[in-house]
Amino acid sequence: MGRWWLLTLLLGILAGCGQEKIQVESVEFVNLDRGSGLFDRAIRICFDKPIESQYWHRVVFVAKDGVKFEGEGWIRPLATAKNPKCQDKVLYMYINKDSPLDSRTLIHDHIKQGNIAQLLIQIYPDRPKNNKAVPMSEKLFRNL
Repeated sequence: MGRWWLLTLLLGILAGCGQEKIQVESVEFVNLDRGSGLFDRAIRICFDKPIESQYWHRVVFVAKDGVKFEGEGWIRPLATAKNPKCQDKVLYMYINKDSPLDSRTLIHDHIKQGNIAQLLIQIYPDRPKNNKAVPMSEKLFRNL
């Protein structure tokens, strides 16, 4: 009985330590579209290890022509992922109620390979409650 109590205590302590920290290693534009036009703008975000927990992420694109676009959402483990270290994110999925009215056109015309001056990706252990939350990791990419 003593071993089970110790094991339960250790698991409780480990569970309270939070999620394992992940780092963004690379990002690239990919075309997932098969003719529909719904998936013609996507990025592949690759991490230093396979995704085994749920994380919140925020992206900020700054185009070379001055257009800025931001979005956020969940990164979850994917059972069917070809590469469990990478996630494909369709940029149109970042459009939300706070986005400009013409966001789809903005993304299509400006947020594309060869026109990105900067892309900031921030990773959080959970959805931030305010704008002052500190990311667990972040990476800035230039000239994509």
